[in-house]
Amino acid sequence: MRKRTIVSFLLIMVLLGASLIWISSDSVWNKKQKGTYQISYIARGKKTESWSTIEQGINQAASDLGVEITPIYLSSENNVREQISLLRREVENGADAIVIAPVNSQNMRAPIADATESIPVVTIESTVEELASLPYVGCDNYELGQELAREIIHSGGKGNKVAILQNSLGSSSIKARYQGMVEILQRNGMELFFWEIPDDPTQAYETAKILLQENTVNKAVAFDGAMLESLAKAEKDLSPPGVTTVEIYGVGRTNQVVSYVEEKVITSLCVQNEFNIGYLGVKTAVNMINGQRGENTTVNFSIVNASDMYSPENQRLLFPFVR
Repeated sequence: MRKRTIVSFLLIMVLLGASLIWISSDSVWNKKQKGTYQISYIARGKKTESWSTIEQGINQAASDLGVEITPIYLSSENNVREQISLLRREVENGADAIVIAPVNSQNMRAPIADATESIPVVTIESTVEELASLPYVGCDNYELGQELAREIIHSGGKGNKVAILQNSLGSSSIKARYQGMVEILQRNGMELFFWEIPDDPTQAYETAKILLQENTVNKAVAFDGAMLESLAKAEKDLSPPGVTTVEIYGVGRTNQVVSYVEEKVITSLCVQNEFNIGYLGVKTAVNMINGQRGENTTVNFSIVNASDMYSPENQRLLFPFVR
């Protein structure tokens, strides 16, 4: 009798243990089924409006896919040391994946390569050269630079002296836009001036204002939204009301930049589908967590001006918050 009791007790313990294992496994499975992954998004600058559309796409993807996003911005623009530290912190803290806009290609190569040994990493807007397996979501920035250069040549009538703002050239996206543009402008005999501009928007405005006053350029171009806004503001403040002395061109979107296009302070603007960059960056990260291979994804861009900014296609890029 005692032997049967012991056997029954052991059987009950085995069944109880199996039940606990099943409950634990089912809990983990349900967590993964519900998609409650922790994904960290690390920008390459401070939290400003120029990143707002990408973040909107990220948040929409988080809502659709049921993941949790930790948005992380730097304390100063293009601070590579801080971005490296934040990347390592998020890996150590147990993030399931990282979506990152690298500050620059050279310095971020080793830290990102190290991170990919532990978790999926997806680069957005900019990428890291020589990491062939690293997925990238963004536009073809070299082609973007060439198309904007053609727009400068064909749409402008003030002359052939072009000032190109130089900042953040360590970023692969900015560098590719710069290279694409310079190639086309030089090929077409434009006279180029290269202006070194600080990364901080306030300092960029003051520097651009001085350079616009000191030089006799006909056109000026910036390669990201914050710099473009600073350049356009400087031009507007220097010019008589309703008059643009220097034609302004550039890449990137903020509400003020859109307003400057409407006012014709900015002659032409190149805007990429930033909402899709954010959305597809998160989607790619989730796919990689689930064992799929990370693929490069190229998004569209468009060149707009005051005459066509309200076309249905361009409205979706310029006013992404109204969907």
